[in-house]
Amino acid sequence: MKATVIGRATGAMVLLLAAGCSTPTTTPPHTPSSSPASTAPTSTTPTVDLSSLRQGKIPADYPKPDLSGLPPKPAASAPLRERIAWEALKKVTDFAHRVDPGARSSCPAFDPGRTTTVTCTVTYLGEGYDYVLRDIKFQGTGLTNGRTEQGTVSYKADLTAGPIVRDQAESVLRYQNSTEYAACDMAEHVRFGFDSTRRRPSGSSVVGEWIHVPGISCRYLDPTARTVKTLPLELYESGAPIHPSSRIGG
Repeated sequence: MKATVIGRATGAMVLLLAAGCSTPTTTPPHTPSSSPASTAPTSTTPTVDLSSLRQGKIPADYPKPDLSGLPPKPAASAPLRERIAWEALKKVTDFAHRVDPGARSSCPAFDPGRTTTVTCTVTYLGEGYDYVLRDIKFQGTGLTNGRTEQGTVSYKADLTAGPIVRDQAESVLRYQNSTEYAACDMAEHVRFGFDSTRRRPSGSSVVGEWIHVPGISCRYLDPTARTVKTLPLELYESGAPIHPSSRIGG
């Protein structure tokens, strides 16, 4: 905010009041000073190189996923494989925190009364992600149309990998540190396998476990210290990026 200067011209005419009664005098010629001219003090603020960072808007809230672009959920009467394929697509999209309009998913045909394991495939941003169903169990009701029996299917399902989107990770970093400048050292998106070490931060208020992402670090401009800082990239189990050192010591 600019300060308003009040009364800067006060007293500017005082030197002219006695001009009519005084005897004119000759102004001595100006003699250049032999002393060297004083120089203005130089700024001690260090220059910050922002060329390796990407500028973006600081989000008002934690960047949440917009999943409105997902295909409609199949009706309960749709074939089981179609319903599970949509479930797999949603899981991948949830983890990435954004919709890929070109994403596709499919599950093979299977008999839940005889099959215990099935692998569905989701193609997201050109990468393949497996959604594996295990311990498939079928509980029949005894009602049949002559071809299939009505009943319920239970199973455990997990992704074996998930997509990390760079724009999302950097947007979270801007939000957490109130800075426009951030950059994560990664491609626009990477396929991340879930074989990394999971750890719960000691002494923190973070709920759940973190998934450490080896080989990827992020940098941001600290707007207070005017320095570029580096942080590890970690994720919640949901896939939401976090940069713990910017919020929690260590």
